[in-house]
Order: sequence, then structure tokens, then C-alpha cells
Amino acid sequence: MTLIARPRFRAASMIGAASALLMLNACASLPASGPTAAAIGAEQRRTRDFEIFDIDQAVLAFLASRPVAGATGLLDAGAAAPADLLGPGDVLQISIYEIGAALFAARSTFAPGGGLSPPSGAAEILPPVVVGQDGAVNLPWIGRLHAAGQTPDALAGRIAHALRDKSQDPQVVVSVRDNVANTVMVMGEVKKPGRVPLSLTGERLLDAVALAGGPVNAVQDSVVQLSRDGRTVSAPLATLAAGSAEDVPLRPRDRIVVAYQPRTFTIFGATGKVSETPFQTPRVSLAEAIARAGGPNDQQADASAVFVFRYEPSAADGAPVAGARPVAYRLDLLKAQSYFLAQGFEMRPRDVIYVANARANQSTKLIQVLNQFFTPIYTAKVIAK
Repeated sequence: MTLIARPRFRAASMIGAASALLMLNACASLPASGPTAAAIGAEQRRTRDFEIFDIDQAVLAFLASRPVAGATGLLDAGAAAPADLLGPGDVLQISIYEIGAALFAARSTFAPGGGLSPPSGAAEILPPVVVGQDGAVNLPWIGRLHAAGQTPDALAGRIAHALRDKSQDPQVVVSVRDNVANTVMVMGEVKKPGRVPLSLTGERLLDAVALAGGPVNAVQDSVVQLSRDGRTVSAPLATLAAGSAEDVPLRPRDRIVVAYQPRTFTIFGATGKVSETPFQTPRVSLAEAIARAGGPNDQQADASAVFVFRYEPSAADGAPVAGARPVAYRLDLLKAQSYFLAQGFEMRPRDVIYVANARANQSTKLIQVLNQFFTPIYTAKVIAK
């Protein structure tokens, strides 16, 4: 009996040793949705690559006082340019008024008795004239006359000067019937894309967007791009204030594109749902963001370790600016005060929320693995009996 039991005891010892080895290996390779709070803190202390701040009233006050980088890139677009200079493609309406001997009048200027008729006025409206690709217009009694780069009044003076040897006292009025040269193109996610004419009032960037019907999507999710002289600058539309320095004056032949760029934040870790979530509203608090993900998972999450990862400082779209540093803000949802703090913490585009895993998760998962390993052996013994 003893000789038989001893091998069984040895076999049991071998199984126990194998189980211990399996437990050690399993602890190192068990799946997890992310690091624990202790692991994040240890990595921060070891690498110093990022900073961790506990969310409190002082942190909220600091974030509220720190302005978000806006549309500074538009400031380099340059100053405005004249918007009343003629150019190729413009359609002109030219009216010529004469007194006395009329060059363009259809009636005779001689009296029936052979003398000149009394001085009288006559007007002639020429057919629409298009400024050619070479910048010139072709006029009767004058021929080719350069018009590009001149104001309508300056061109009218040149036409009148050219007619003085042919007409007694010509007066000329030039108006732009179809404005092509002094326009900007507005494209993309606007209600009425197309060509927007510029006037002497000096339209700005937001003026052109408004004249195009405004953005199709929410202002907070729209980005405006300005192309000029082979260079393109862009900024979130919501950061532009009407009449500000960022609301730059327009130049002829500027191209404006309004693009849809939804603001989103990402949620990872022990939550009800891992997802990329759009803002959908002008502002989203941390409390609302956590709720959209279903909140911390009761069976996996360490509710005392909710992190928000971002770069500080960052632009309005969440992109890091020059000199930005990675920062993690930590919230302890086991404290009642934290729920008030979560309402005051404002999310930014590209923020990453991470709900840490509880340290007990690894032990629980290991027990589940061991149960799966030993349950078939126990079942076989029951069947053998």
C-alpha cells in the first residue's frame, strides 16, 4: 500500500510544481485592456516623459486661464490688396456721353439750312466689352486699349482722352457688369459654394463664408483653409472672431475651402465601450465623456484611476504646438468631490480617456485560467469513478 501511494504523492508534487510554474507564466501573459494605475505611475517616475496631475480646483482654474492656441497661422496670410482693379474676364459696361458734334449719335448734327444744329447731348451705351486675356479691350474708333490693372474711373479717363480728337466733348462712364478678377472662390462644406465678388468695403474671411451661406456643419466642427500665392493656411472656424486680426482681409483670387473636421475624443481601458466619440455639442465635460462610454466597468475598472492624456499646450483642434509636453490628468471617482470636478473639466479634441484596470483583475483572470485547466481533470476523475 505504501509503495503504491508514494508514486502518487510524487506525481501530485510534480503536478503542483507544474501548476506553480504555469501560474508564474500566466501572470506574465494574461490579457489586459491596459496598465494599472501603479504601472502608469511607475512608468512616469522611471521615464519622466510625461507629467501626472490630480484634478482639483487649482488644476481647473489653471486650465480655464490658459488660452487655447487659435488661428495664428492666418496672420501670416498678408495684407489686403485693392479690389477695384480690372482684370482678364471682367465684363464692362461702357457709356459715352457727347455734347455738340456727336461721334456715336445716329442723328445728324447739321441743321436743315446747312449750318450746325444747336448744341445738344447724346448718349451711347456700347455692347458689353470683355477684358481679354492680354488685359486689353477693343473699342470702336479707338481700337485696342489696355485695361487690366486700372480702376474703372482710370479706364474711363483714358477712353475719353482717346476720343477728344474725334468728338466735341466726350464723357465716359465705365462700370463692371460681371466681376471676375476681383472675386474669391468659396468651396467645400458651405451652403452656396461658388464665386464671391469683393467690393471696396474690404470683405474679410468670415464675410466670404457668410456670403456663401455659412458652413453646412456645426461651426465647431468646421475648418477654414485659405490659399493665396501658392501657400495654404488653415484654422478652426470657431476660433475666428469677426473683425479680429485672424479674420484676415481678402485679396482677389483667394481660394477658401471650408472642410468638415469633427472633434472627437477616444476612450480606452476598463469601460463599458472602447470607442472614438464625436463631441456633437460645443462643449463636453469629462463627466459627460465618461458617461458616453458607459462608465467604468464594475468587474474590471479601478474607479480611483481615470486618466485624461493630452498635450499641453495644444491648438484648438488638439494638435500639439511648439514646445508642448504630454500630460496626464487623474480623477478619483471613488471620491464624491470628483463628480463636481468632472463637470468642470472640459474635454478637448484628440483627448484620450483611460480607465485603469483594477490590480485584482490579474488574480481573478488567473483563477479563471486555472479553473479551465483543472476542470477537465476533475471531470475525468468523476467519470472514472
